Amino acid sequence: VNLGPDANICAGTTFTLDAENTGADYLWNTGATTQTINITATGTYSVTVTDDAGCIAADAITVTVQAAPVLELGPTIHSCADEFVLLDAGNAGADYLWNTGATTQTISVNTSGNYSVTVTNDFGCTTSDLVHVTVHALPVVDLPADEGICEGETLLLDAGNPGSTFAWNTGATTQTITVSDADTYSVIVTNAWGCDASDAV
Repeated sequence: VNLGPDANICAGTTFTLDAENTGADYLWNTGATTQTINITATGTYSVTVTDDAGCIAADAITVTVQAAPVLELGPTIHSCADEFVLLDAGNAGADYLWNTGATTQTISVNTSGNYSVTVTNDFGCTTSDLVHVTVHALPVVDLPADEGICEGETLLLDAGNPGSTFAWNTGATTQTITVSDADTYSVIVTNAWGCDASDAV
């Protein structure tokens, strides 16, 4: 009777122990009397086998259930076109395989899409996860080229991008401002996703 060396199995999987010696009588320490038993929990398992002549042999094995890697890439991620998103699979020292082909613990991305990774620990236990990254465009801010106006006249400056937030160097927070003084006027426009761009005239 040879149940083999002590074994590690992954949580959620089943490990079959086989006492062999077909046609003999079997008594496992679990109470089972079959040639094989399926194991899902940590423990020491032993079996006594009795053949037709009444000869007896026994063996035991310790099976340890190992946890799978804990992996949580998070919910959908929103970022801006001028940023990179760092995706971290954690579980330092494990093996990694991203759907990009990368085999590192972390990857940096700045393209919209689904990113998935499979993490394998030292016991061969695996966990996979997926996250969607949405990259949003920056606002397009296009103030006019440098302008000249006559004394007493005004000029309307329009930062465009309705619905965004605006921060002019004059302190104004509106999409448009009217100016009449010689100066440099600049604006920072931030869209609903927190992406910003600026321009000056």
